[in-house]
Amino acid sequence: MWEAFLAILTLPLATGAAPEQLCKYDDVLQYLNISSEKAPALHTIPKENWEEPLKVEVQFILMSILSVTEKLQTVTVYFLVTMKWKNVFVTWNPQDFCNISNLVLPVDTFWSPYIIIYEKVDEEKSLSRPFLSITHNGIVSKTQQQQVTITCSLEMHQFPFDTQTCNMSISSFMNSETDIILLSSQTTEEANKQSQLYHLTNGEWKFMNINIIQHTESLEEEEFAVITYEISMKRRPILYVLNLIFPTCALYLLDMTILFSASSFGDKISFQLSLIIGESVLALILKDILPTSSDDPPIIECLCPNDYGCIGDLPINAAEEETPPPIPQGYETAEMPRAR
Repeated sequence: MWEAFLAILTLPLATGAAPEQLCKYDDVLQYLNISSEKAPALHTIPKENWEEPLKVEVQFILMSILSVTEKLQTVTVYFLVTMKWKNVFVTWNPQDFCNISNLVLPVDTFWSPYIIIYEKVDEEKSLSRPFLSITHNGIVSKTQQQQVTITCSLEMHQFPFDTQTCNMSISSFMNSETDIILLSSQTTEEANKQSQLYHLTNGEWKFMNINIIQHTESLEEEEFAVITYEISMKRRPILYVLNLIFPTCALYLLDMTILFSASSFGDKISFQLSLIIGESVLALILKDILPTSSDDPPIIECLCPNDYGCIGDLPINAAEEETPPPIPQGYETAEMPRAR
């Protein structure tokens, strides 16, 4: 009886809730030995076996085509690149830290891949300071927003109805394939779908598609993993049609009308001089747009000089129109009186 009474008294104590455990992110940092009071770990590639390469997955999203400079053969793009790899030395059990399973730390806390872009022609601009996102199982990811100007071989023959394809090759030039292997984490279809979804601008150039090519490059007897993104874009020609092609066609029609009209030679010359001025302005516009080293010039540029050839017919027509009147009969053989 007495034992039953004691059991009833101690039942609330036995079934009472345990005091709630208070956890902080600093607890995880202390466990990983990367607290702010200590220097960060050495920036070496996180591999347990140095002979096995570290796999880095890359995700690419094209956000915007900012500008295309035909004269310099350059293209400026804005894109988002995410790299993901595993750091076997940064793991913890979430149950020991109130189910904390993710940390966000400065990018210089641990090692991260250094990538370069082969086609880059100016200093890249990182639009945000990257951070490292670390999960409890050691998966580390880094996302960067970058604005880069790359060189591109532009084919201008069909200007302004042209479609251009530019390459952007990403590689970790500091580490060969024995240390790092770059892999695309997305298929071509996924890259196109994501880039179409997040594309920001609707300017002169329309983004068409992206093709992903994974290959290796040899340099000084070493192999380097490279991921090449082929970006295809199409020009929206409506502005050039209204401001360039329509005025050129109008000048052609006006030129032919004046050439075969019954106007006098002086009027034709005046009209032709006005046309030459207009055509010269159009030629200057093309000169400022198109590259000077183009081996295959645009069709529209080849048509403009043909207007000047119409002027050469004017002296012939004028000579036919300005023939002197016939000499009256009886005066053909008459001699002028001689002065005495």
